Amino acid sequence: MRIFVPLKDNNGLNSRVTGHPGRAPFYAVVDVDGDKIVSYQIYENQHAKEENEEHEHRGHHEHGGHGGAFLRIIFDQKPDAFITYIMGPGAFNALKQMGVKIYLPKGHTLQESVEGLIRGELKEMREPIED
Repeated sequence: MRIFVPLKDNNGLNSRVTGHPGRAPFYAVVDVDGDKIVSYQIYENQHAKEENEEHEHRGHHEHGGHGGAFLRIIFDQKPDAFITYIMGPGAFNALKQMGVKIYLPKGHTLQESVEGLIRGELKEMREPIED
């Protein structure tokens, strides 16, 4: 199983999961086999700065702008699961159409959330959740 997780920072498995996927400065791609993390890679989100500037310019509750570029990054990674605190309807529907299951994190770190998913402890997001 491949898991995609937007992150606030780059501290390996102790990286903190973020609530704003498109504006996350980093993201992790984690590969799991059975109940073990077999590999993970953390990448810098090259589109985060553009998305943050667009968000500040348009206001707190108007999302959009460069989110499509981040969706392409997600699609290229071909995840089976996505872990985040919130997700707007555009990204939610796009990921669902792709067959990706979206989960709410457990704890605050990449490791806590991935291990929670492996153990079946995470709640699946059934509809978009916005801030």
